[in-house]
Amino acid sequence: MKRFFYIFPLVGWLAAAGLAPAQNLVGDAARQELEDRLRRAERDLEALKETNESLRRKLTALDGALNEISRLSAERDRANNNILKHTASKEELGQLEKALKESEHRRDADKKLFVEKFEELRKIIAAAPAAPSFTTPPPAKISKGDASSSGKKALPPGVPDTGVYHTVEKNQTALEILKAYNDDQKAKGHAGKITLRQLEAANPGADMNKLRAGQKLFIPIPEK
Repeated sequence: MKRFFYIFPLVGWLAAAGLAPAQNLVGDAARQELEDRLRRAERDLEALKETNESLRRKLTALDGALNEISRLSAERDRANNNILKHTASKEELGQLEKALKESEHRRDADKKLFVEKFEELRKIIAAAPAAPSFTTPPPAKISKGDASSSGKKALPPGVPDTGVYHTVEKNQTALEILKAYNDDQKAKGHAGKITLRQLEAANPGADMNKLRAGQKLFIPIPEK
């Protein structure tokens, strides 16, 4: 009987010793969960602060926009009032409309006249004879002997006695002939220039103001 009295206290002590670690584990888990909740609450609080700050900035921007709208509305009202003050009368508007119509009529008439004049000019240009083509003949030199043997008189001093014969084309002038030969000489690097006086001296009896198609002119060209 005494043995049983000793067994019961021993069993109770063992049971108490076994329950203590379990209770400690439960307490640690509860504290951990509480800490996690606190951290989550802190994060949610920070998020709410950021949201609140963002809303505050948006409200500030909206206030600024409303103020700007109010300012623009006031300016528009002032502008409308000014327009109403300066609005032309019905009679003035009628006069302005009449002036605009007259201006359009004059513009149409000027345009029509321009087209007619342009068409006349186009017809005149189309009917005009084509400009004569001019090509420099081969530089066949004529020496003093050739000029004298062909019956050409001695040239005055200062006029080259070497050159080429040129056949006058239709509607060709003496100045055109001189320009062509001078341009040819310039392209060849010759500094000399044939003058109208030299051309007249080299062709005595020829009227430089009335050249005929097929007429032969002696073009005095220096050798160098």
